[in-house]
Parts: sequence; C-alpha cells; structure tokens
Amino acid sequence: MIPILTFSIIAFGLVFLAGIRDSARDPRLTVLLLFLLAVFPVLVAVLPKYGIFPSVARVTGGAGLPWGRIFLAIWAMGFAGTVGRLIWAILALQRWRGRSVEVARVAGVAVCEMERLHGPMAAGVFHRVIFVPTSWHTWTEEIRRVVLQHELAHHRRRDPLCRLLVELVLAVYWYHPLVHWMARRFVIQCEYACDTRVLRDGIDPKIYARVLCDFAEQRAFSPLALPMAEISALESRVTRMLKPARGHGGKVLLALGGVGVLAACSISMIDRKSEVHTPESRIETQLRFSANPFPGER
Repeated sequence: MIPILTFSIIAFGLVFLAGIRDSARDPRLTVLLLFLLAVFPVLVAVLPKYGIFPSVARVTGGAGLPWGRIFLAIWAMGFAGTVGRLIWAILALQRWRGRSVEVARVAGVAVCEMERLHGPMAAGVFHRVIFVPTSWHTWTEEIRRVVLQHELAHHRRRDPLCRLLVELVLAVYWYHPLVHWMARRFVIQCEYACDTRVLRDGIDPKIYARVLCDFAEQRAFSPLALPMAEISALESRVTRMLKPARGHGGKVLLALGGVGVLAACSISMIDRKSEVHTPESRIETQLRFSANPFPGER
C-alpha cells in the first residue's frame, strides 16, 4: 500500500507541474501516468526487489482484528461497484446506438440522432459514433461544421479509448482522491487538445466559443461519452481560445514522463527485509535476556 500511495503522490505532482510548465495542457503525460498507476501492482509483483530500508520485525500468531482482510473486502466492494457502473455505461451506449437514427457518416464515423440530448457527444471504441440531438437538421451549416470538427478530433485522438482506460484505472483506485483529480484533469486536457485542432482548421474562435456555450452540459451524460462542452470547464476553454497560450513543446512532457517511468520502476523494486517472530520465539528471546550472564555468582 505504501509504494502505491508514494507513486500516486509523485504522479499527481508531475501532472500538477506539467500544468504549470506546459500552458497548452497536453494530456499525454496524464495518460502515461494513469497507465503506470494501472500497471504498478504488476511492476511490484514482477520486478526484482532490493532491500534498502532497515528490517522490521513482524509478530505473527497474535490476537487481533484481521485488518488486511477487512481493507481488502472494502476495496473489493468499491471495485465491484465501480466496475458495475462501468458495465452499465457500456450497455447504455449500446442501447443509445439502437435507439438512435444514423443520419450521416463522416470519415468512417457514424452521426446518429437521438432524442433527449442537449448537445453532441463522441463515443465508441470499435463502433465510433457522434450522437447529436434531433434538432441536427435545423442547425446552420457553420454549426454543423464546428460540431463535426470537434467530435471527429476526439475520435482521431482515440479519446474514447483513453477515457475507457481511465475509467478502468478509477475502478482500481476508486478510493484515491488524487487519481480522481488526475482523471478529471485528463478529460479537460482532451477538450483543450480538440479545441486546438479545431482552431487550427480555421474556425473563428468567437464563433467556436458561441457554439460551445450553446451546447454546454451541466454534467456528463455518460462516463464513457465525451460531450462537446461541460459548464464546469467552459470558462477556462473559452479563455484559452480567445487568448491562446503556447506550450513548451514535448521536451518538458518527455522529461516528466521519464521521471514518472523511473519513479514507478524504482519504487516497485524497493523492498524491506522483515524478520518474522512467533510468540514462541519472543518468549525464548525474553528468557535469554532475563538469564543471569554469570550463573556462578549469587
């Protein structure tokens, strides 16, 4: 548990530092560190161990509550609940696909109308789709172009697949607030990256900002769907596109990513030698210390 908590704090610090050093808010470092968190238990199991910390005596066979089993049971219940929510979201996306009507296909991505939607959203890993409200036909050509460019950017970047992987990481670390913060940061960074792509295609930032405001959602419709805009991140996105910030390129992210990989491998290889003392060995040790070192003297 201590190695996992240690690396999660380091990962959080690297993502936070990247946000300061990289004004473009590139999501690649966040994805890498979340992936390392997912495979960190595997690294702990397979990498060789080196005893660095001093040994610690452990007493076995004593009475007391099995705290390890209790914590494991609590974690398993949280993991099962989170996985159940994820499975429900996957089945819900299939139901949406069945209820929706395909009205167009752009770059191999199906555009499907669905009722009770406020704004467009991208979803689907293998069957890529863009869900749009039934008012799609009433939109102007300019609005349709902006919407399609934004949602297609999500699919070109494989954001739905990354979002699924992030949700799996959250299922394992459902108890960890720093991992939840990193997952939320990843979602916002994906939107920043798509905004950058759309603006590079020649869309007027003012028009794009107005479209985002029109389709802003109060909350995500599904943990696996990527709405075009959420109210919680709308202000920062509009500010960035009206006053674009230049990033520091990939050098900073590459350096921080290397630090993250090195930290994951190093922490998973650190071990602590332990000495196991049974109650019998403790009694024997106490008798040895209490014995008279000079038995011939009185």
